[in-house]
Amino acid sequence: MKIKERRIGNVVILDLSGKSLGNPPDSDVFKETIYKLLNQGITKVVINLADVKRINSSGLEILISALTSLKNKNGNLKLAGINETMEEILAMTKLDTIFETFESAEGAAHSF
Repeated sequence: MKIKERRIGNVVILDLSGKSLGNPPDSDVFKETIYKLLNQGITKVVINLADVKRINSSGLEILISALTSLKNKNGNLKLAGINETMEEILAMTKLDTIFETFESAEGAAHSF
């Protein structure tokens, strides 16, 4: 998985690309990226999943952990570009009540 970082104002967008979110060593890189942002004082993050095909249980755990870490610093994490399968997984796990989702990363960034 590849992670590309960009900014819109004080919001960081992480554009992810690859087959799946949650497989090592990619999961470690993602966690390190979130902790690096927190150490820089960044607390508003959008995860753009438009170029990710699947998410597994480890991927969900990573997103929950990232959201918790950001909320503990009075921040937030929003998801963008999720596909239909990811939407169904979020609904089945009731995580759709925890994560705000948007069609575009830019829309998510402007919602902060």
